[in-house]
Amino acid sequence: MRNPYSQLGWGLLLTGIALIPTSHLLLRSIPITALGISLVILGAICLALGRTRPRIPPEVSKLLMETGLENLGSLLEELGIKSKGVYLPSSLTTGKPRALIPLHNNPQFPKIAEPLPQRLIVSCGSNPEDVGILVTTIGSNIIDMLEIKPGPDSDEIATALTTILVGTLDIADSIKVSLDDRTAMVSIFHPRLEYKNSWLEQTLGSPIASIVASVLTEALGKPVMVKGEESKQGRNLIELEILKS
Repeated sequence: MRNPYSQLGWGLLLTGIALIPTSHLLLRSIPITALGISLVILGAICLALGRTRPRIPPEVSKLLMETGLENLGSLLEELGIKSKGVYLPSSLTTGKPRALIPLHNNPQFPKIAEPLPQRLIVSCGSNPEDVGILVTTIGSNIIDMLEIKPGPDSDEIATALTTILVGTLDIADSIKVSLDDRTAMVSIFHPRLEYKNSWLEQTLGSPIASIVASVLTEALGKPVMVKGEESKQGRNLIELEILKS
């Protein structure tokens, strides 16, 4: 795919390089010479911008994300699964944080003794009904964007979420995290991803909540569930429950 910034940059750069000696030596025109220098500078800036442009346009990434989410939502709706998904750290899923969607509404999440295999349908406990669907979520690959894994402190978690949501993805303005032994409250100010309250989002939460839950479960090393989500006055308030590992 052609990069318009690079094309424009080379055009301005070559025009400026050709214009400078012509205007200075032949025409002896200071204004035209200054114009040539300006074109060279603008061309160099456009070339630099062309290198920072992502290889995959944001529109394509959004299309792929929405397609995957719609397919997963349709699968859950077809199976009639209404149980809340539980986000698991990479230490319990052999590789990266994933979400386990129980096939049955159990009053208590089972204790996972060893890492779950990389399969779609897995057994997650000692009882026969402890079976669930292990899925990769939006937040599963987000952890790779962090150079250092955050610790269990609320400030470290807030810093990691700010790095991802504000710095890398640019889908929020600021983050605030409040944490205790059983719950976490995360405020996302001016989010730029919609919360549609669909079947999938009732199970796993919104895309931003999924990212938050994945970072939180990885930082704490414990299972995490998106308990509730509220959007008002330019802020998303996400409540997460921290389960016993």
